[in-house]
Amino acid sequence: MTVSPTERASVDWSLYLVTDPSFQPAEHLTNHVLRAIEGGVSVVQLRDKQASDEQLEVQARALARAVGGRVPIFVNDRVQLALSLDLHLHIGQSDMPYVQARQLLPDHLMIGLSIENRDQLESCIAECTATGVRLPDVVGLGPLVETPTKPDAAPALGIAGITALAQRAAEAGIASVAIGGIQLDNAAELTATGVNGICVVSALMGASEPELTAARLRGLFTAKGYQSSRSVPNILSIAGTDPSGGAGASADLKSIAAAGGYGMSAITALVAQNTLGVRAIEIPPTDFLRAQLDAVSDDVRIDAVKIGMLGSVDLIDTVTTWLDDNPQQVVVLDPVMIATSGDRLLEPAAEEALRSFSRRATVLTPNTPELAILAQEQPPATWDEACQMAQRVATRYGAAVIVKSGHLTGSEAGNAVVTADGVQAVFSRQRLATANTHGTGCSLSSALATRLGAGDSLEEALSWVIAWLHGAIATSGRLQVGAGHGPVNHFWNLWAGSAAADATPIPLGAFADAAAPAPLIPAAGPHTATLWEMTGGLWERITALPFIRQLADGTLPAEDFTFYQDQDALYLREYSRALALLSAKAPTSEQQVFWARGAAECITVESLLHGSWLGSDYVSAGPSPVTRAYTDFLTASAGVQDYAIAAAAVLPCYWLYAEIGELLAASNTPDHPYTAWLSMYGSADFRASVEQALSYVEAALEDAPPRVRSLAAQAYQQASTHELHFFDQAHRRTLSV
Repeated sequence: MTVSPTERASVDWSLYLVTDPSFQPAEHLTNHVLRAIEGGVSVVQLRDKQASDEQLEVQARALARAVGGRVPIFVNDRVQLALSLDLHLHIGQSDMPYVQARQLLPDHLMIGLSIENRDQLESCIAECTATGVRLPDVVGLGPLVETPTKPDAAPALGIAGITALAQRAAEAGIASVAIGGIQLDNAAELTATGVNGICVVSALMGASEPELTAARLRGLFTAKGYQSSRSVPNILSIAGTDPSGGAGASADLKSIAAAGGYGMSAITALVAQNTLGVRAIEIPPTDFLRAQLDAVSDDVRIDAVKIGMLGSVDLIDTVTTWLDDNPQQVVVLDPVMIATSGDRLLEPAAEEALRSFSRRATVLTPNTPELAILAQEQPPATWDEACQMAQRVATRYGAAVIVKSGHLTGSEAGNAVVTADGVQAVFSRQRLATANTHGTGCSLSSALATRLGAGDSLEEALSWVIAWLHGAIATSGRLQVGAGHGPVNHFWNLWAGSAAADATPIPLGAFADAAAPAPLIPAAGPHTATLWEMTGGLWERITALPFIRQLADGTLPAEDFTFYQDQDALYLREYSRALALLSAKAPTSEQQVFWARGAAECITVESLLHGSWLGSDYVSAGPSPVTRAYTDFLTASAGVQDYAIAAAAVLPCYWLYAEIGELLAASNTPDHPYTAWLSMYGSADFRASVEQALSYVEAALEDAPPRVRSLAAQAYQQASTHELHFFDQAHRRTLSV
């Protein structure tokens, strides 16, 4: 990712990740970093001081290919490597002098510089001024506290020292990030120092769930604390109810609290609903709604109003009259007009009344179908069309519009601030694969109203809300509420049980947070049984995936299955190579033949996929980052690791696939749309291959020394995590915040 001078000024430095091989070895690095980027990492610095130039080049190429320009990548210290790969550079005080490095690198590549004290910063500024060389694009200020990852680091600066250096860097026009000992328990403190971001190593590289930890770190840093002189904002929600707690006024009050406000509510409709749908609606008399509104405004200062469900012309008129009598500076309108099913919720007269009422809002937060109703046009098909339509809506109604891409397609989930002058800011996150999206619209609009009521600008408010909501959705599965579209986890960054497990580094692959059920294909012995027991929480997550559930009941969209088959074919081609490498290492001719036969069968199945499912004329878009990360891991493991480690790495593709095939066998019928796939992976022949693979892995682990057994367990766990993401990727690409 190269940048122009204009783009340099807008680089998002808020969560800067520095890699460390002591937490994630090279073969696991790419996948771990991709997961962290999904959670909100905005810059990556590749650091491995022990690696040779050739080894680091392999890592850098793999990482750059997988990241695909989504975030800037910096190489630590190696100037020639940055030049040859066209990557950005970070240098320390003991490396090549900054001015010399800047003169070597082309202008489109950025350089970061470590700064440990005021003298170093002043010296750099003076040298650049004297030589006419561009100042560093970013400086890493630290360490904040003493940190075990850099035992030879300079004395800790503390909050006061970071603040002083950040102020001086800002005066010179240099972006800054704080580094050195930053964890979940102190990330929020750095918000007030003036740095542009936080730079983390162990807090993310040692996390078992990097996407969740990244979301939490980013949320803590970007959640600007309220000034002590400012009272907590009072936010009024005008909305319907949800007795199951996930949407409407319930979601509003939780979101307001999570965003730092005091929530109040006036109820417009009594709704009998849960995660499966709406059962009944009762509308209280409009004079009672007015009585609720007056009771609040007669007694309490209101800093912002969030308005949700207004289901009739009478309700809209009542709120209009109250606003005329009680003018508000911040009115966030979530124009609820379209049900999840796509049905229109309002009569034409009410839609027209709501369009007129929109002129009283300061901010509108429609989804794209609702945006089309406000514009009185056909729904937009692309992100650009949605932003252009939002500009027309903003011009017509005199309100800012938040564009949400939830109903659009693409791997990124975008949210934009659009005014009559066009797009003002865009915030993007990787789409999350989850069915727990109940109440996301309510939650976004009420949290946004809270941040605006506290005094944030619209861009600042939306930035905070997107980071918070991303974490709320990413951790939503831990709530386990309802059988349908569950709610988001509003207090994910407050509850100790939600994400606090990632507060300190966790051993690689330690995801045994639930007991695994007995495998349908028994382990071959104690060592493989231990591997299965380690994957309890992971197995639970795999079987709960929408992809697996829909595959079982036959409702999986054809386009999702086609995408999956495409990636499976590409995967099998590389998996075949990994098995061939493993065969060459096998200690007996019997095992060599088994793994070699498996390699040949992969090519046969790949051809079958192209012939039966994809068609001979199908043109693949190539391996996804998820697929590439998995196959890179497998070929690296099979190519350079001991036989026991390599065998453990390839085992999940046998065992987990077979377990899922056995699990889905009960759903398979002759008229099932995916019966051929279910039959292939649930067949007796495939089960026999799995049992043989288990016996060989068991024997290899029995013969291996304890250190190798430990590394083999890590390889098995890492491959199992790849399996989770591989199964999930088809569904993930069509979901968003």
